[in-house]
Amino acid sequence: MPDLTDQFLDLPAGRTHYRLDGPADAPLVVFVPGATLPMFVWDGLADTVAANGHRVLRYDLIGRGASAAPRISYDADAFDRQLTELLDHVQPTGPVHLVALAFGALVTARFTDRRPERVASLTYVAPDGFGVRMSPAVRLMQRPVLGDALLAVAGTAVLLSRLPDYSDRPDIVQALRSRFRPYATAPGFQRAVLSSVRRMPVHDAGTLYRRNDDRGVPTLVLWGRRDRVTPMPEPERLRTALPHAKLRVFDGTGHLPHAERPAEVAAALTSFLQANTAGTAVPESRSEASTVNPD
Repeated sequence: MPDLTDQFLDLPAGRTHYRLDGPADAPLVVFVPGATLPMFVWDGLADTVAANGHRVLRYDLIGRGASAAPRISYDADAFDRQLTELLDHVQPTGPVHLVALAFGALVTARFTDRRPERVASLTYVAPDGFGVRMSPAVRLMQRPVLGDALLAVAGTAVLLSRLPDYSDRPDIVQALRSRFRPYATAPGFQRAVLSSVRRMPVHDAGTLYRRNDDRGVPTLVLWGRRDRVTPMPEPERLRTALPHAKLRVFDGTGHLPHAERPAEVAAALTSFLQANTAGTAVPESRSEASTVNPD
């Protein structure tokens, strides 16, 4: 649950739970969580980035964590509105670095598509938009009426049953289950998740990613080779969507490579951020940046 360093902001989009760390005058890095887990999913990595001299903002998406869960359609406009209003409060001018996990990549890609001048770089960790593995129960939940009824009866059990797919390490799964369980039963959370998977392009965001790539937005993709939640797509599909992105694949890791290989992921991310921060960026040609190939 929220600790004493966390803050709340009453935005038109909904009351938002967030946290700021790091030097106030440093480049801002925004960590966006995925479809279900709150912002605690970034613990460790976000702290390391802040300790390396960046200002770090992490927050709970509306309908998740300790943020409000209004009765709205949880579509691209809703999440874009929340992020825009939050940044208008925290840093109304100047570009920011966006780091997103899975479903959060759809949020940051949409924000960048609409406001490219506000984005210094994009980092996607196991991005949605290439097809998401869904259990039979989750697929049923996407169906009108039947899905709502199943959610009411077994929503918490279905959400908790997905956690073993996040990692092969029992300690990580147990920690996720312990921290996530209180949020899984929060009022409005399950309704928000169901609305989101029905209305967001979790299976096909390639065109959206490509528009930002064509604009030249520096992009880093981090993926666990053994990810069972959002498995890596075929290389050609990834190259088509993100031909100029840098790709780093971590062997032996699942959906949360930053939890399983924290030092390596932190090193890859901080190096990328430093190279793409104003005043420190190293110019490179498009051909040199075209590295969408597994290490």
